[in-house]
Amino acid sequence: MESSNFVVTVMCGGSGSRLWPKSRSNLPKQFLKLVDKNYTMFQLNCLNIKNLNPKKYIIICNEIHTFIIEEQLKDIGVDNYIIIGEPIGRDTCAAIATATWFANKNDKLLVLTADHVWNKQALCESVEKALENEDCITLVGIKPIYAETGYGYIHYENDNILSFKEKPNKETAEKYLENGNYLWNSGIFILPNKVIIDKLVKHENELYNDVILAITNSVVKNNIMKLNKEYFSKIKAISIDFAVMEKQESGKIICYDDYWCDIGSFEALYNNSNKDENENILPNDIIPIETKNCYIESDKLVATIGLEDLVIIDDKDVLLIAKKDKTQLVKNVVKTLEQSNRQETKFHAKVFRPWGWYMNIEGNNHGGYKVKRIGVNPGKRLSLQSHYKRSEHWVITKGIAQVQVGKDFITLHKNQHVYIPKETLHRMENIGNEVVEFIETQIGEYLGEDDIVRYEDDFGRV
Repeated sequence: MESSNFVVTVMCGGSGSRLWPKSRSNLPKQFLKLVDKNYTMFQLNCLNIKNLNPKKYIIICNEIHTFIIEEQLKDIGVDNYIIIGEPIGRDTCAAIATATWFANKNDKLLVLTADHVWNKQALCESVEKALENEDCITLVGIKPIYAETGYGYIHYENDNILSFKEKPNKETAEKYLENGNYLWNSGIFILPNKVIIDKLVKHENELYNDVILAITNSVVKNNIMKLNKEYFSKIKAISIDFAVMEKQESGKIICYDDYWCDIGSFEALYNNSNKDENENILPNDIIPIETKNCYIESDKLVATIGLEDLVIIDDKDVLLIAKKDKTQLVKNVVKTLEQSNRQETKFHAKVFRPWGWYMNIEGNNHGGYKVKRIGVNPGKRLSLQSHYKRSEHWVITKGIAQVQVGKDFITLHKNQHVYIPKETLHRMENIGNEVVEFIETQIGEYLGEDDIVRYEDDFGRV
């Protein structure tokens, strides 16, 4: 496959709320190793296409995930990319309009989602067939294996698209399945760039111009662009299906007839995973007695007796117990927590930052003290900062760090410590070749993350 006119656009802006608490908004499902021990779903979808030698990867994401994506692309050896961070979600039409700006006029955009599971060889064969269509919008449709009501459908004849169908009721879905000329809409599009631009100008000219205005008022740094919030927030939110695809007079379809799974819930994750002799998925230290058809995950020893058809997710800070066929309702739990502004919807117990990560070990924002375990990656450093309401004690447990306290600079090794008074400038920098880990004990009347005053920052957070 020639790479000169083939550009991959990966859409990965979702929050995965139906897979909470494994998936949370600051580290959602597409960036987790849910279906493979070595790679995240985002990485798997990038790797699926890598052997076809794409000219470039255009990644459209929430701006808070840009550093996660950057690291995950490096881990799989992808360096021909640009990451576009959206400050607010504006659906797939704005995302695809954005991608058209970063491709040449004669390029073709292959639009992928980041959270589907495919047979790699069959997917590549389908994509290669689709790329052969000149100057024609082409979709990859999934041959349905049951009457699914949660997916959109594509009505087709031979290889021509006749119409798009919204998510049907059960009776209509059964008719589609019986008819045989309906495919599930997979979300994969092959779009000649000049054709999709013409369609956007024709059907959504104001949106297209607003997208260009947002891009031209944004800056690319190290292959990452964070779109200007003032301009991008004014763009209309609409899907590419409503905006363009359903108005298509013509189009081609490729029928994909192999394994595919949309990992949208714990039931889907269960169905996609290898099971033991009792149809259980038990990835950790679990002792199951008379337990069948369950998905149980915990980082501690768990013993179960007489359970059936349950999902149990025991995270460090959250416990979820649900009937397997009711896991679509997990999103309702997330809505309830969001109404109370609970941080458990946003952050895992281990919170990742551009410089590394931290974990709360004990304490809370108002209890007078908090203890954290913090890791700083080689060559990275925290922002230069101070706190109005807390002092901090740092004890190095691993690595070599340079610490600034006020105007003083100190080199600290394992088993050494430093005290940082309130309102004192300070910064931690990893000057070694391994992760620096340290224990931070905070003392003060308020210990929230918003009690940080930043003066300098390598990641644009000042």
